[in-house]
Amino acid sequence: MSRPEFAAVPHERSTGCGLPIGDLHGFGRVAADASLMQLTFDRQAASLRATRAGEPLLRLHVDGAGDWVGAYVPGTNVLESTVSTPNGELRVVDFMPLAEARPGQVAVRVAGRFVRIVTCTEGEITFDLSCTADVDPARIACSRPLTRVDGAASVSVTLPAGETLAFVLGETGQAGGASLVAQALHALGDTIHYWTWWSDRCRYKGDDFDVVLREALGLKLACSVAGLMLEQPGGHGFAVAPLGDMSRAAARMLDLGYRQECAELLACVYAHGPSVAHGRWSYDERFVETLDRYVAKYGAAQLPESLRAAIDVPPQSLAS
Repeated sequence: MSRPEFAAVPHERSTGCGLPIGDLHGFGRVAADASLMQLTFDRQAASLRATRAGEPLLRLHVDGAGDWVGAYVPGTNVLESTVSTPNGELRVVDFMPLAEARPGQVAVRVAGRFVRIVTCTEGEITFDLSCTADVDPARIACSRPLTRVDGAASVSVTLPAGETLAFVLGETGQAGGASLVAQALHALGDTIHYWTWWSDRCRYKGDDFDVVLREALGLKLACSVAGLMLEQPGGHGFAVAPLGDMSRAAARMLDLGYRQECAELLACVYAHGPSVAHGRWSYDERFVETLDRYVAKYGAAQLPESLRAAIDVPPQSLAS
């Protein structure tokens, strides 16, 4: 199989605001220095804002730090950043928790949270963690006591090797304290399990599998109940993708063996496309071709009802 050509917007790649994380409802970006630059718990609503204009929502300052190195945990959208100092090494894991709603199902349970787990892996590390998100203070929690001054919640801590701090910014109120570390690690396990389970369903066999899977994970991260959601400046920051982009994304999901994602995207295209009139319907050729390939491969039994109805209607291409 040749490498598929993915939809135009590269969600899986770094931008000036960093690498993306998300839970299929919310979305965030973490910069190269482990600063949380962007966060929303619902891409159809506004993103969070900092109380201090121009600052990140969450900043981590390490005494004597060198360069940060960031990468995803393989097969997931969990981001791991590490930094070394003369005194030791610090690892930061950032993610938005989710889990399978039922074992073996694509449907997920979403916690509506951003979680950061900070661990000293070598030596001893001193750092400051400061959150300036303009939210109810009850929505910010930490495993260590927080200091709240001028709209910022911060903590200064020295961690010896093997010790961990957990920080949570939630859609609703959060409880802090030492037990937060165990809760965060449990959520991390569920989240890694979901993403690796999803990745294991990929049917691509090329030599560049890792690159293609990373693109697929980015494409999945861009999907929501409203279809493909693209980042756009201004307004809420996100918008539903053009129908042509959703058709192409559905085709890529089908190429990789993700049948439910393909069907859901096709259903979004059909629901938002030109209205049916005079017993015919008009969509782009990619939509028609992908729907035909899906039915030929899997049949129509598991398709949404609207798409099963569409199969029986003679298609008319927009190009005709």
